[in-house]
Amino acid sequence: MVMASSGALTLARTEIMEKATLIKAAKTIGMWVPAILLILVFTRQGWAKFDDASGWARAFRHWGYPDWFRVTIGVIELSAVVLLALGRTAAFGALLIIVVMLGAWATHLIFDGGRHMTSEVVPLALASIVLVVRRGQIARAVARLRGLG
Repeated sequence: MVMASSGALTLARTEIMEKATLIKAAKTIGMWVPAILLILVFTRQGWAKFDDASGWARAFRHWGYPDWFRVTIGVIELSAVVLLALGRTAAFGALLIIVVMLGAWATHLIFDGGRHMTSEVVPLALASIVLVVRRGQIARAVARLRGLG
């Protein structure tokens, strides 16, 4: 009788551990999938900003922005990619992407009468997910900065 309840207890513990492992795996996947999608998009888009013959060069000229601004946006996007890929700094990479996408929205609104504003929705949503999920990174950085002052 004691063995039966001990076996049931062991089985219950195993099920709880398996459930906890699945939950942890789902959280990890949920944390990384949006970041990986952003990395895939912004690696390509960031590099394209350096090409004087790219569609981005034509677009930035159309909007009246100087070449150095296009290159700066490329540097910011690639910096965001690195921050996202490092994991521990992903919230900061997401924040950079949000800022760039809000600027892109403003550009489309001001110069294109609001056309093409939907192209920023997915990156904004993905970056917002990363920022919310990893908001503790920003809280820790702010706490460290407050400790220095």
